[in-house]
Amino acid sequence: MFLRYFTRRRRPNVLRGLATGITAGIAATLIMDQFQKISTAGQKAVEKQIRLASHESAEAIERDQQQKEQLAQQQEDSTEIVARKIAEIAGKQLPPEEKKRAGQAVHYAFGTLMGAVYGVTAELVPEVTTGGGTAYGTLLFLAAHEVAVPAFQLSPAPTDTPPRDHLQHWAAHVVYGGSLELIRSLLRRLM
Repeated sequence: MFLRYFTRRRRPNVLRGLATGITAGIAATLIMDQFQKISTAGQKAVEKQIRLASHESAEAIERDQQQKEQLAQQQEDSTEIVARKIAEIAGKQLPPEEKKRAGQAVHYAFGTLMGAVYGVTAELVPEVTTGGGTAYGTLLFLAAHEVAVPAFQLSPAPTDTPPRDHLQHWAAHVVYGGSLELIRSLLRRLM
């Protein structure tokens, strides 16, 4: 009886899909953000070790990393550009100190929206959950990150981006998709 509860196929329910997708989308975006922070920190540590092994001074390495971080803070990422443009449409200026937070809000809104789309689609076309959501994460990476964002001039062309950045973003989207499906399927079983 207990096993049957978790294995039986329920009829599609769009509202259940929407609710589970929104909730899972928020959580998966949070997990994706944490993955990106950890992988970026790991990448910086590896680069530092490589440079130390080539006998560069620790001061020179630290100075270079600080310069890179300052440059990165000055450049707008795609979510910050969208946030700034939304503010401009609303007739407001987005202060520089609010740009990161506004960009995060855009990122979470998009992640939540994509979670909602996934949740509803999973109810109607269960095959979308293939690969435990990782196929969806990969599709999202290709469609949004590699095609739409550069097409709307929110980032450089994919050919102008280093391959390791593509891999890092793809891995983050796979983490998003896998987390999205895991959380969505757990929530669906409870509803």
